[in-house]
Amino acid sequence: MMPGRARRKSAPPVAPAEREVVAECALQLRRIGDKWDLRQKILNLLTKLFCPET
Repeated sequence: MMPGRARRKSAPPVAPAEREVVAECALQLRRIGDKWDLRQKILNLLTKLFCPET
């Protein structure tokens, strides 16, 4: 451990049902992120097609 740094507290054990909820939440966030990424890629493509000087 480096001097001047506090130790991290270990997380309490997680129940299986809670793990499932966390996994589902992570999956939904990933899907939302993928949709926003696709939207941004489409906007970038349209910008290149209609505004070639930028």
